[in-house]
Amino acid sequence: MSKYFQAAYPFGVAGGLLCILSFLLMHWMGMEPINLTLIFGYIITPLFVFIGVKNFRDRFNEGQLYFSQGMSVGFFVYTLMAAISAGFIYAFLWANPPVFETFKEINIALMEEKRALFVEQLSQKAFDDTYESIRKMSIWDVSVNDFLRKIIPGLFFTIIISIILKRTFKS
Repeated sequence: MSKYFQAAYPFGVAGGLLCILSFLLMHWMGMEPINLTLIFGYIITPLFVFIGVKNFRDRFNEGQLYFSQGMSVGFFVYTLMAAISAGFIYAFLWANPPVFETFKEINIALMEEKRALFVEQLSQKAFDDTYESIRKMSIWDVSVNDFLRKIIPGLFFTIIISIILKRTFKS
């Protein structure tokens, strides 16, 4: 298993650091960094998974790649990215509570602004439950959300990328 991790490690760490950098840049530019970092994660996760799996195939496995190998390398890439990003977001929000409070206020304001639409499309109870869950949201919830929003798409992208890059040679 070590060669899978060895091939994936640089790309998982680089992707995680890029998520941190994007978060900090957005924060310093006065933008709301949490939601924008989630969107940014959707863009870079497949890129880093692709590069990590291709790196494994070409440099560690003599140009061959079985589906299971691609899945293993991809798993390490997107899990490292997700853990680094979520860990940083947790630490940053814990150290900077006003950023978390602003994020929460933006989401509450959005719910209030779109109240009629939510009630029309769902129900009053669904709106009330969602509104209450946002009010009770914690820093831990935000960081777990970031982690899951990289893990779930990462799995999806890894399946596709592993199929695309799969290459075996028959002797």
